[in-house]
Amino acid sequence: MKKYIFIVLSIASATLAAVSCTNGDQQPSSKGSVTFIDDIEVVSLCGTWEEMGEQYGELAGSHIRHVQEYLQRVIGNDAAKRDSIMNIAEKLYSRYSHRLKQFFEGMERTSGLAMDQLIMNNAVEYAGGFFCSGLAAWGDYTSGDLVYGRNYDAPSYTPIADDIIITVYHPSDGSLSTATIGYAGEIYAVNAINEKGLFLELNNGMPTAGYDLDFERFSTTESLLEVMFDAYNLDYLDAFFKSYRSFGSFIIGVADENEARSYEICATGVENAAEANPKGLMAQTNYYVSPNWTYPTPSDEDSWMAITRRNNLLNLAESHKGHIDEKTMCGIMATNINDGGPMHDLTRYQLVFTPRTKKLLISIEKNSDWTEVNMNAFF
Repeated sequence: MKKYIFIVLSIASATLAAVSCTNGDQQPSSKGSVTFIDDIEVVSLCGTWEEMGEQYGELAGSHIRHVQEYLQRVIGNDAAKRDSIMNIAEKLYSRYSHRLKQFFEGMERTSGLAMDQLIMNNAVEYAGGFFCSGLAAWGDYTSGDLVYGRNYDAPSYTPIADDIIITVYHPSDGSLSTATIGYAGEIYAVNAINEKGLFLELNNGMPTAGYDLDFERFSTTESLLEVMFDAYNLDYLDAFFKSYRSFGSFIIGVADENEARSYEICATGVENAAEANPKGLMAQTNYYVSPNWTYPTPSDEDSWMAITRRNNLLNLAESHKGHIDEKTMCGIMATNINDGGPMHDLTRYQLVFTPRTKKLLISIEKNSDWTEVNMNAFF
């Protein structure tokens, strides 16, 4: 099956130097436009948070509706499952900021879905779960630029592989332009890039620190989106994580063009796991590696083979030390776990990002080719 990447650009001003709402001979519209680059659809949006939501609902509406159809198939006639998903979805949405709720209000007007359906879509990954792997290399490990590889692993979501979208927000309120990569209708960040070249990705840390979620706090996935609108360097992100108390157990990797950092966060605190990685290298899976924690290390069986995947990442990085570039990182992330790599049957998509150049490489499902997206063109 042919895979598509759908890129949504939310922009506040229509200047050709950045991204305009009309793109030459590409389907112009008063509410945005669609540009086709090979198999990639680029949708440009203009306006306020509410207007951006309207355009997102209109131009990405077929994807948003398809995700809702997928969730309805997953739920079927199981009333208890429906109630469980909606309970989580409503709790997530209840703590959302005013500006993002305005975005939802705009979506409701144009997406063809009711607000409760949009709120359900916003919990799609909480309904199915995810775990993931990450590897960043810089300094002596590379041939030049810092490069970051990320595998998104999950037990489901193959039916909505074509609904992976990149949403690039250019807010009119002065916030930094920020892109997210994920399934249509999730208005939060498990992967994000902003105009300053900062990269952020989220891994599941529950095998170490527990599976409970405290919905009395802000959802971490929303907080990660919100902070990227403000973060102009890694020190800003560092201060954010040191001041933050998560509503669940996660491992968050961040990077600029010079270095990467790993934050292991949960309801009780946060630790930077840099000292647990070789200088110039950062490998993450789904267990905490900072020696400052008192949690026991989970087994492979209890962590989706996290120990093996992390060891494989470190071993592959060592074997390519001094020569890791974008192509090499793609090869590392695409190496099967049975062959000493991190990828397995549950790998849904893969990202490789170079912060200095803002080049993003994407592979959807394990048999897809890598597609290059120059994010500079959209910031």
